[in-house]
Amino acid sequence: MNTDNAILQEKVNRGIKCVEENNFSQATEIFEDIKLNKNTKNISHLFLGIICIKKKENSEAKKNFKKILNNDAKHPEANLNLGLVYFAEKNYERAEFFFNKLNKNLTAIYHLGLINFYTKKFSDAIESFEKCIEIDKNFIFSYLNLGHSNLRLKKFNDAINNYKIFLEKKPNDNISKFNLSWSYFGISDLENGFKFYEYRKEKTEPKEKTLEVKNKFNLNEWKGENLTNKKILIISEQGIGDNIQFFRYLFCLKENYQCEIIFYTDKKLKHLFEKSPFKIVTDLQNQEKIDYFQNLLSLPGIFYKNNKFIQGPINYINIDKEKNLIWENKLKKFNKPIIALNWQGNKDFLFDYERSINLNQFKNILKIEKFKFISLQKNFGSEQISKYDLSSLIHDLSDKIDLNENAFEDTINILNNIDLLITTDTALAHLAGTMGIKTYLLLSYNPEWRWLIELKHKCFYPNLNIVQQKKFNDWDGVFLELEKIL
Repeated sequence: MNTDNAILQEKVNRGIKCVEENNFSQATEIFEDIKLNKNTKNISHLFLGIICIKKKENSEAKKNFKKILNNDAKHPEANLNLGLVYFAEKNYERAEFFFNKLNKNLTAIYHLGLINFYTKKFSDAIESFEKCIEIDKNFIFSYLNLGHSNLRLKKFNDAINNYKIFLEKKPNDNISKFNLSWSYFGISDLENGFKFYEYRKEKTEPKEKTLEVKNKFNLNEWKGENLTNKKILIISEQGIGDNIQFFRYLFCLKENYQCEIIFYTDKKLKHLFEKSPFKIVTDLQNQEKIDYFQNLLSLPGIFYKNNKFIQGPINYINIDKEKNLIWENKLKKFNKPIIALNWQGNKDFLFDYERSINLNQFKNILKIEKFKFISLQKNFGSEQISKYDLSSLIHDLSDKIDLNENAFEDTINILNNIDLLITTDTALAHLAGTMGIKTYLLLSYNPEWRWLIELKHKCFYPNLNIVQQKKFNDWDGVFLELEKIL
């Protein structure tokens, strides 16, 4: 090596060391200084691009990688890093283009798997993650994402095996243990399902409420101990539907133990449960001595014993007689059987794309003249009525109901005066189910764990009928079946 090359190599080494130490200003200075030399041009642009990635300057990063590819279209590091930038920007089409140039690169193939997963190509995702394992069987995140992909395709036993392999290497990964619960519920192994469902408590919610209670009262979790003459605090958690569905287990507590039960919930939910025999609180101020606490959604697992699933009672929703009469008078003016519709869930939920439906799918249903259709869709999704020019076929109540802070204040009374609810997997399904309202639930191919149990055991809502996708994302088949029913 001649003197000039040795000097260049020494500068490259110093630049790389600066990058490793996050000394980006000095690293940039070094690589800018040597990028005009043909011998170090590519490596300079490569590390300048990497520095830009670390500084979240994606546009500049792409410019540097593209300068390399202009001279060498097959340059592996430039293709890989450019793909990673596009991946971070969720430009999956462009990311895929660059990753596909790297047939045997573990990182590229792994990210192709992630792209396939995020774009709902679960079979292709599985193929990518299996290739990763062929390259490096110790790359454990391949097993984790194999589990996620198999779970979406209802290959529950495969998912269980994938998660178990991952957990052998990462035994303290509690979020993966929580994911494992869904697979066990899928094969109706409720014992293991409930066991691993407890690891949900490591997630942000309900972790925050649990820690709040622990810090304030220094309590032990109730796990089935005798509660006679004791006081127990039950913590609400997750969404409105979860609270409505599992409030029933407070009655199981009351039936099995002579104990005092306090339910800690959000202000907007308090009015729903006011006719119950339990103390409903919305803060923890001025509470007397409490003996135990437990999260609401842990109760079904505690009561699941000897392969027996305790259902608990329903019909505990409080209905205001005066408000109910108001809505009774409003709705009877239609002089037709009334069908209420709800088609969109919380758009921030990870798998909302699977459970929510475009209102335009209801077009043929809405043309059935013997029914009067009303919308119980609020906020996000209600704009679809005007978007698809359906205002003449569906009576929109979105801007007229539940205007106060109490959840479902008007919706409760509307449901109590209709003939049928057709809904996707939202809180309304649980509200109507608990009230005993006839309901058709339009369900995705691979729904939440509670519906897997419901489909198998018919244990939650006797007046709820499920119309489910026969294959992934096939809402057309669901509506053909629904048309026949109506």
